[in-house]
Amino acid sequence: MSIELEYGEVSAIDHPTCRIRVRLDDRDGVQSYWLNVPQRNTQGTQRRPLMPELGEQVAVLLNADGVGGVCLGGVYSTAEPPPVVDENTDYVRFSDGTVSTYDRAAGVMTLDCVGALKVKCGRGITVEAGEAVVVKAPSATLDVAQVTLNGDLLVNGYLDVNGDISAVGTVMDAGGNSNHHKH
Repeated sequence: MSIELEYGEVSAIDHPTCRIRVRLDDRDGVQSYWLNVPQRNTQGTQRRPLMPELGEQVAVLLNADGVGGVCLGGVYSTAEPPPVVDENTDYVRFSDGTVSTYDRAAGVMTLDCVGALKVKCGRGITVEAGEAVVVKAPSATLDVAQVTLNGDLLVNGYLDVNGDISAVGTVMDAGGNSNHHKH
């Protein structure tokens, strides 16, 4: 049985069965039968099937009559080159514009999300950094029962407290007033 390597464009996708049909340019645009798309994991560790998109250029292995075969995966071309060619960069761009990048040489991971980012965990979350952590936002809300701060707190701006303040030790303002003064 002879097997042929061919290239074409994805013309139909069947997500539940992980199969595609391909328009074959070398066969005058004829559409292939349904071809399986191999997946990284199918038992134990499982993930959403990684499927090519409609119109994507793919390489396929077909038997001589073009009835049976398998999709090998998408292929870049001069018309549609790879978005990143740096061997030290892992890059994923989703169709909505969200980009995940890891630059191995610089040791920097970036997630540029066009929508919301949600992190949910059934247990604790620990964030450790070897340098300062900066959070930039128009506002932030901590919706927690108690916050414990181990270290100094510096507030550059207005502090508004809606409730009582309890302090152990001396409370001093910049003018030298303390909690021991009399009126």
